[in-house]
Amino acid sequence: MNTHNLSTIANILNARWDNPLMPPVIYMTDEHRAPNPFPSINNLRSRSGVIFRHYNIKSRFGLGLDIKKECKKRNLLFIVAGDYSLAHKLNADGLHLPEYMLLNPGIKTMLWRKTPKKILTASAHSKNALMKCNALCVDAALVSPVFPTKSHLMPHPLGISKFQALASASSLPIYALGGIKNKNAAQLLNSPAIGIAGISGIAG
Repeated sequence: MNTHNLSTIANILNARWDNPLMPPVIYMTDEHRAPNPFPSINNLRSRSGVIFRHYNIKSRFGLGLDIKKECKKRNLLFIVAGDYSLAHKLNADGLHLPEYMLLNPGIKTMLWRKTPKKILTASAHSKNALMKCNALCVDAALVSPVFPTKSHLMPHPLGISKFQALASASSLPIYALGGIKNKNAAQLLNSPAIGIAGISGIAG
């Protein structure tokens, strides 16, 4: 087994934190790149997390319910992105805020933040967004893009040095997101990240 593959690196990073809530690996569903998320979810190890996006499909509740059932069966965290009402209806483990929701969180987000035993995560692409994560006391921030990726519109990735600087300046658990694969995951070993998030790289 390659001792420097993504999953191994994520577990090494996660073990440095005394935080049993947050998993070493988070898989983010994507309706365009992986319309059927189940093969990828079935490849995840126990204690991984799934952020359910698939924003623009007609049967989002039905698919979310099926994914939640699969997550429960496989001992995976189930987090709904971008929709407090759906997260509430599905009794999800967590709610994930895209950056635009992070910057204007609203009353429903604050209600979720106060709900016992529920996780709140958020995406951050800048220092200002990460400061907002700190102010909102999210359980973890997904900072991206670390490396070049087709799934993000930013013309230039952060790069490992800037990612490390942003993560080091925050007291929050930080996930590295964006273009992370087996061949470059080891570059994160000197960072304070709690784990790795992604789409195609996570799914293998």
